Amino acid sequence: MKFLIPLLAFLSYTASSNDLIEIFNLNIKDGNFLYTQSSINPYTNSIDKSEGIIRRTKEGMIVKVNTPFKEKYELNRNEIIITDMELDQVSTIALNDFDKNTLIEVFLNGLNPNSENYKLDFKENTILISSLLDQGYNEIEVRFKDNNLYYLKYNDNLDIENLIMFDKLKDNWWIFCL
Repeated sequence: MKFLIPLLAFLSYTASSNDLIEIFNLNIKDGNFLYTQSSINPYTNSIDKSEGIIRRTKEGMIVKVNTPFKEKYELNRNEIIITDMELDQVSTIALNDFDKNTLIEVFLNGLNPNSENYKLDFKENTILISSLLDQGYNEIEVRFKDNNLYYLKYNDNLDIENLIMFDKLKDNWWIFCL
């Protein structure tokens, strides 16, 4: 009987972790979100805030920043197209310039429990994504609420703490946000 309790605990942990991976991947695959990003900058002792939408497309995803400035980031398998909407400027960066960037990888491809680039740990309603690479985004905390993506928290490569809160858009409401 002593061995049965740890086995049952392990099996329930495994089912829960698989459920969280599935919830994350479904949210990212179907993801149309409003988001608010707060960045705590220890160098300037300031909190910067931006808001916008994230919309999944057939090619990848679009991240549109609405405030405090207007920018659009289009991510696909090959490149990131950055549009400064206020200055009417467009630039393109090859995605392989961000080779093995954990944050971009999980947003474009979803979570893979067998990834060679990161490992996954689980707590109640939370996935911790730990990079196995010597680059920024060493740990990304993903929290869920009511089976939806709730927030994502990480320190970027400049050690600025970022918190992105998500609110799922209903139906085709995002059309009015573009």
